Amino acid sequence: MGLIPDGMRRWAEANGTTLTDSYRRGAEKVVEVLLALQRNGVHTVSVYNLSRANLARPSAELDAVYAASIHFFRELLPANFDPEECAIRLHGDRALLPRDYVEAAAALERVTTGTAFKVNILAAYDAMDELRLAHARAQAEGCDISAAFDIPDVDLVIRTTAEPLLSGFLPLQSQYAELMFLSTPLNELTAQDVDELIAAHRGFPQRRGR
Repeated sequence: MGLIPDGMRRWAEANGTTLTDSYRRGAEKVVEVLLALQRNGVHTVSVYNLSRANLARPSAELDAVYAASIHFFRELLPANFDPEECAIRLHGDRALLPRDYVEAAAALERVTTGTAFKVNILAAYDAMDELRLAHARAQAEGCDISAAFDIPDVDLVIRTTAEPLLSGFLPLQSQYAELMFLSTPLNELTAQDVDELIAAHRGFPQRRGR
């Protein structure tokens, strides 16, 4: 499944807090969501941290995102997930990200060697970049381009704002996904909410165009 965490700026304004505090709470909420998904038997989750277009945002906001993300990599994920059961992988243009962000993610990639639960983090991600890389790999390996993507097809995408936008999130993998746009902001989402969303999705017809 896919997760587009959104609404942290609006939540900060509505609750009279800083962007730093809002994004940090958002990182903690993403962990809660991941734990709920793992408990519900979800095998792979792709989390949209930053698109390449997001990197044009004001530096104060980006600094808040980076700080929360580094805390997510260094503290939250190691404290909550068994490295022998899960795998954390970063996808996107690492050259565009701060060094300490990339180092924190790479350290986690090295120690998470499991296959039972996979988490893909998309940062400085652009779908056209992904497509070009998959095309080059398909040519080099002599395989179909559909087999050259690192991230598999997505069945469900949850965005924690009501705007019906994917914002460039895995467009090819999400072409037959069910899309859920929530009125509940990420920072107020609960594990019970996630349980109910997964149950609703499992009752949704999975025809994939057929």
